[in-house]
Amino acid sequence: MKIKTIVAVLANVFLISNAVATNEIQAPEVKVQEKNPCKEKTFWQTNFTNGQFNGFYSQMTNSVISNAQHLFANHYFEGSILNKDLARALDLYQRAHLRGNQDSTAKLGLVYRYGLSTNKDYQKAIEYYESIAANNPEAQFNLGLMHRYGIGTASNQQQAFQYFKQAASNQVVAKNNCEVEVEGMAEAQFQLGQMFRYGLGVDKNLDQALLWFKEAANQDLKEAQFNAAQLMMTGIGDYYDYDRAIQYYQRAAEQGLAEAQLNLAREYHYNDRQKDYLKAHHWYTKAAKQGQVEAEFNLGLMEHYGHGVYPNYQKALQHYLKAAKTNQPEAFLNIGHIHFYGMGKATDYMEAYQYYQMASNYNLPQADYHLGLMNEKGLGTSVDLDTAKDYYQRSADQGNTEAKIALDNLPVKEPEDFEIAMND
Repeated sequence: MKIKTIVAVLANVFLISNAVATNEIQAPEVKVQEKNPCKEKTFWQTNFTNGQFNGFYSQMTNSVISNAQHLFANHYFEGSILNKDLARALDLYQRAHLRGNQDSTAKLGLVYRYGLSTNKDYQKAIEYYESIAANNPEAQFNLGLMHRYGIGTASNQQQAFQYFKQAASNQVVAKNNCEVEVEGMAEAQFQLGQMFRYGLGVDKNLDQALLWFKEAANQDLKEAQFNAAQLMMTGIGDYYDYDRAIQYYQRAAEQGLAEAQLNLAREYHYNDRQKDYLKAHHWYTKAAKQGQVEAEFNLGLMEHYGHGVYPNYQKALQHYLKAAKTNQPEAFLNIGHIHFYGMGKATDYMEAYQYYQMASNYNLPQADYHLGLMNEKGLGTSVDLDTAKDYYQRSADQGNTEAKIALDNLPVKEPEDFEIAMND
């Protein structure tokens, strides 16, 4: 009897196609958190009811077979235990779906949406998701995304909002032959926060936005922590919580969110209430490694002026150069200063002139002042008092006091007709 049971399970599980799976990118995962997961029955609870032995084969119900198919499909899909084989996973998910396994139905929606082991088919994805949307948070969430961004259907913000609202709330779902109360999905709660924050599919309401961001943040969704921190930091009406905002930035930064690392570093760098140069340097470094250009520039400032580290002009220059690759005006200016004043290196007026010109294109008054000075004195370029006057004037018009003084002291160029008269 035991052998028959095992054979029956394997027969249902391994009736699959031998198609070779293609290498596809994995779709992002979303998590459904069970609040009171079903407890698996013991051997005795399963096989002995009312004091009678039921027999092993009697347990081969439709549900048992579909759960086994779904389990093996997951192993093939994820490449855990079994070698990764997306085609076999797809076949098993379809078999389990036909037996009513909602987890497999949701996975099929994912497979067709992202084209995993098969061609993308948004309509099929929507059909699979809609067939279980009544009580499946994952399907609700994905339908929300598809309606919000117009994937396989016309964009409909109101419909997206309703799907996200369903997925974001606690609900009772069928799972493993029993009903389970699941916690609202953090990703759906975050989407609701975004929709309330920007007035998408619902009237703009920052209080509601913060409420949903906090719900998702408490489930450790870093994007929600970041957005909650932003709203708390700027204040909503009379509500303002700087300390809590810092905590949310900290939690998101520790999870690797570059924007949170940058904002946290800014607070430690510039805010007197929170100032800590060592921490600022630490988080700028983390953010810079993830491509945050502002972090590179601020690391340059800290190396330049010795904030949290010993002054190191060469390191400052390297950080400025990285920031300059994305055309950051202040980086151009500071690179010009390092070359002009010979900070940690020999002066290089020609290089300084080039970077000051780039900074001047963004109307930085200090760049214009230095270009005026270099044209007046012939540093990195020939003496040209007219050009010097133009640059000084541009800088003075932006309130630069040094440029105003330089204009007053600028030598008066003799007119050309006077020079000709003197020669005669």
